Amino acid sequence: MNTEVKQGLQRKYRVQVTVAIYREGSLSYKSEILAPAYYDKRQEARDHIRQEIRERLAHSRFFRSTRLDYDLVRYTEEGSCNTYLRYSIQDSET
Repeated sequence: MNTEVKQGLQRKYRVQVTVAIYREGSLSYKSEILAPAYYDKRQEARDHIRQEIRERLAHSRFFRSTRLDYDLVRYTEEGSCNTYLRYSIQDSET
């Protein structure tokens, strides 16, 4: 990644959510979504992610994932189709 900041451009941060569905242990669907909000500081984006995870844990059927590459998981009753979420921070120059 180029760390040089161009004259007149400002570094902003966005939250990216990756949704992956595994059916019987194999990846069957994966999509990455960028949240529309921009943050001036990386810490603000981290705080947004922490809040989002807290809310999902409190108000949905998601749990902390035991997989290292995902933050949350939702299991189906049969256990054959599971949904995983990963949050990351993306840099952009505006």
